[in-house]
Amino acid sequence: MQDKVYIFGHQNPDTDSVTSAIALTYLKNNLGINAEARILGDLNKETKFVLNYFKVKTPAYLDSVKLQINNVDYHKGYQVLIDDNILNVYNYLKERSITGAPVVDDNNKLKGLITTRDILNKFIENNDYIDTTYDNVLKLLNGVEILKFSNIVKGKIISSIKNRKGKDNIFIAENINVLKESLYNSISTLIILDKESISHEIIKKLYLKKINIIYTKLDMLNAFNNLVLSDSIKNLTRENQINMFNENYYYYEFLKEANKLGHNNYPVINKKKECLGLIRITDKNEIHKKKVILVDHNEEIQSVDGIEEADIIEIVDHHKIGSLSTNDPINFRNMSVGSTNTIIYEMYKENHIAIPYEVAGIMISGILSDTLGLTGSTTTDIDIDTVVKLSNLMGLDYKKYYREMLQAGTSIEGFTKLEVLTQDYKTFQVDDKKYSIGVTVTLDIEQIMKDKDEYLTIMENKKKNNDLSLVLFVITDVINNGSYILYTKGCEEIIMEVFNLNNIYEGIFIKGITSRKKQIVPKINEFLK
Repeated sequence: MQDKVYIFGHQNPDTDSVTSAIALTYLKNNLGINAEARILGDLNKETKFVLNYFKVKTPAYLDSVKLQINNVDYHKGYQVLIDDNILNVYNYLKERSITGAPVVDDNNKLKGLITTRDILNKFIENNDYIDTTYDNVLKLLNGVEILKFSNIVKGKIISSIKNRKGKDNIFIAENINVLKESLYNSISTLIILDKESISHEIIKKLYLKKINIIYTKLDMLNAFNNLVLSDSIKNLTRENQINMFNENYYYYEFLKEANKLGHNNYPVINKKKECLGLIRITDKNEIHKKKVILVDHNEEIQSVDGIEEADIIEIVDHHKIGSLSTNDPINFRNMSVGSTNTIIYEMYKENHIAIPYEVAGIMISGILSDTLGLTGSTTTDIDIDTVVKLSNLMGLDYKKYYREMLQAGTSIEGFTKLEVLTQDYKTFQVDDKKYSIGVTVTLDIEQIMKDKDEYLTIMENKKKNNDLSLVLFVITDVINNGSYILYTKGCEEIIMEVFNLNNIYEGIFIKGITSRKKQIVPKINEFLK
């Protein structure tokens, strides 16, 4: 099956980033690519309105693209049954060149771990007591069933009556005639090496005592050793303090933890505690990085957690080229237009893929959102042409629709001040300096200005807690074609320089400033450099 490709925009998703991820996913799927749109955060009111309006399902949340254990070719299916015998398990480990294996029950639930060292200790510490099955003994002795009353064979292995202990001894007799009736009560299983000595009379007596009998052609030494090897591995399995890892555990975190633990073999389980196999730190496991396509951003700091561990195969963006780098050449589509959706529309045309109604609708929404209804400073003729063509295709009055979208998306009612500040919030980096800009397009400007001191307190806390050089809050007024600016302390010089001002105060209105991407970020970057 083809690897899945995740397509997503930046953190704090806005309408353009979410809709462009969905639109590009539809295109890729029609080109035979197994793609899935994702989001990196909660949707704002505007984006929710857009998806509901066109009845498009909200993409699932993606918290990380870090490598997980299930992205690694570990030993899938490597496991042994808890009732299996020592010899089978030893041969299983030897054939696969491994020193340990997970132990499971009949329902594939993990019960523990068995290693070659555990098997060795059996022979060093206590090799004359077994707790296994009649079937295991029969198989290991290459024996013949004479009597079978129980499938449990449990007790001390003896070859001399004087060594008996308790009632459940497993007696190996070269000749059945060595037994006396008075000793029958101390034997649960009898291994006979001389079949000719077994008479019907003796069998009848042993039958009444319900003693298991097996005949084998092996000599005394081999019979003894094979009985030991017939022991069930449940008696050797380490069940307590076993270190196991879920298949979704981050791979590099696993390596760190495994190196601290100092072991080599670790069972892999799923959320149901079912065993999936074995992972070993000494193996050179082939890694399958998660494949991703980035839209509406190309800065590592704005992307998903673990992006450095992913395989970026494509980027579609309309921002400046940022800090991300790749190991191999990729398709990088970057155009100086007002919206990522404008670029994706060009890609639909190039591939001759028809755009369905709902996809066209969300694409228009992304363009209108990022260009402030085609009135913002970033708007290009290509953006306008795209919106007109898609609107004609749909029979949609885009100007009327934008007013509905604006009304639904600009209200700050029901939001906390932190949510208002961060609903479109991006962090940028220049050399060793970082700064953040929050943007909101709203008609509730008077309410924000009334509470500006509270916003400024939140901004100062963000600056301090995240080691930022400055934090700006840009409140865009689409009616008056400009923005009000709030800024953290000590940033007056930057604000005056960036916006070419002679004086500065909190909440100053700057005419014509509507684009963070083109009118603010480039100038701040230049100043910080």
